[in-house]
Amino acid sequence: MDRKENETSTYPLPQTMSEFIYSNLKKSIINNELKANQRINEKELANRFHVSRTPVREAVLRLAAEGFVRIDSYKRALVKEISFEDLKEILEVLGYLDSLAIGLVIEKITPDIIDGLEKITNKMKKYCDPNSAENYMKLNEEFHSEIWKHVPNKFLKEILLFVKDKRARYSYARIFLYNKPEFLIKSLKEHEMLMKYIKQKDKEKLRVLMIKHRNILLKYSTRTDKEELKKFIMRETETNT
Repeated sequence: MDRKENETSTYPLPQTMSEFIYSNLKKSIINNELKANQRINEKELANRFHVSRTPVREAVLRLAAEGFVRIDSYKRALVKEISFEDLKEILEVLGYLDSLAIGLVIEKITPDIIDGLEKITNKMKKYCDPNSAENYMKLNEEFHSEIWKHVPNKFLKEILLFVKDKRARYSYARIFLYNKPEFLIKSLKEHEMLMKYIKQKDKEKLRVLMIKHRNILLKYSTRTDKEELKKFIMRETETNT
């Protein structure tokens, strides 16, 4: 195989217009560029992308099926509201999925994978400060994504990525709590414990700790923190009501 053919084979297959519009809208919703209750105007999108309304409608219906968009009684497509209760449910599910994932990965984990996870954890120590909370959160995501890369069950991987996208809408809300020093310290301690059990390949302790760790936002938040977070999320939801 010559160089030109090899380079071409690495390019991703082209998306259909429906897939392209779906990805574009989903990214805008996750990044909070399209706010809760904001209307998605199919005609405007069709004009913007120079297509008929059919691929736009297909994209919107797919997002509705995944819970990012809701269709009201007037058949209007609106960005679905978010709430503290939704975040709680997402984190609970993610905890059990991650527990299953680490249980599968730990059985075949290699020294190289362990070394990579430890390097990420050491970087997290440098950013364990409210002034660099966003960097800390990104490294936290990198840590868990590195584990997911080695999950042997493809279906589980797909579910993990789906739940990750759902939780991504709450990134700003998570930073709200990551700005609290006591929360960051507890988060880092749990990561250090995860590394300890990973090195020991203690599957049972890892599975229990992973559930606890994924619920850290709720477990270690004070009642005041939770009330403030609820109001914070509500304000975002009311922006375009």
